[in-house]
Amino acid sequence: MGLSQNVVFGLVTGSYIAIAAIGFTLIYGIVNMINFAYGEYLTIGAFLGLLAVTMLPVPLPVAVLLAMAGGGLVSLALARGFFTPINQTGPVPLLLTSIGLGIALRSAIRLVAGRSARYYDTETVTYRFDSLPDLSVGSVDLLGGFFVTSEHLIVIGTAVAVFVVLHALLTRTDVGIAMRAMGDDESLARVRGIDTQLIRDSVWVLAGVLAGLAGVLMAIQTNVSSDTGFSHILQILSAAILGGAGSPYGAILGAYVIGLVLALSTAFLPSGMTGLSSAVAFVILVAVLLVKPSGIAGKEVREA
Repeated sequence: MGLSQNVVFGLVTGSYIAIAAIGFTLIYGIVNMINFAYGEYLTIGAFLGLLAVTMLPVPLPVAVLLAMAGGGLVSLALARGFFTPINQTGPVPLLLTSIGLGIALRSAIRLVAGRSARYYDTETVTYRFDSLPDLSVGSVDLLGGFFVTSEHLIVIGTAVAVFVVLHALLTRTDVGIAMRAMGDDESLARVRGIDTQLIRDSVWVLAGVLAGLAGVLMAIQTNVSSDTGFSHILQILSAAILGGAGSPYGAILGAYVIGLVLALSTAFLPSGMTGLSSAVAFVILVAVLLVKPSGIAGKEVREA
């Protein structure tokens, strides 16, 4: 496999990690908590999309919308049921609650769906994609050659669309501006008449919607199992911290760094040691934070 092919895989991986990391870092920056149950939201979204495609059945875009809606509802319901009642108790109870909730959700998903990995029907997904204009870029002879499939382009294109919509939301809408105000100073935002509980609920819904979308994109590229979200939560956390905790723009940057490191490390690690690619990503995370504790672009981006 050529080096350029690993770059393609890194961009794809970075794209769905970025979508998830945006939701994760919005919760951290605005609700002021690290939600370790967030990975399970991805798993729920991936399974909802899978059920919609296989059992209803509906076209994949409709399944994605259902997964996003389900992710938003689950996120809001869990926030209202578990996090909001103890919101004033401080970060440690919230953190422990999220860890416990994550374990409970993973166990519940495993009880219902089992441990086996499930795959989106490749023929169905391919058929749905093939109903679109042929976007495939065949084999290109560059640095060993690479190929880009329609699935790759749609994942990357979806991520770009999410970034554009997110930027418009945060800079052009009252809700987005209120989110930024709460992220800077919640007390001041409340004094200025912002309904902070409404904004918190909006953040929970938005984070769940993004998790549902990321879960489906992730599952299409690999598979979905009860451990899907748990196996990716540290990558999502790393992307958010690496880019600058609390900054959605920094999370995007951090996600692509993590995605490229994960993909490129497989090209350099000896065969049989590719499982250590995640460790390489964390080594780079620690190295960057030692030099710049606020993350690669955290301060600069937030001031932009």
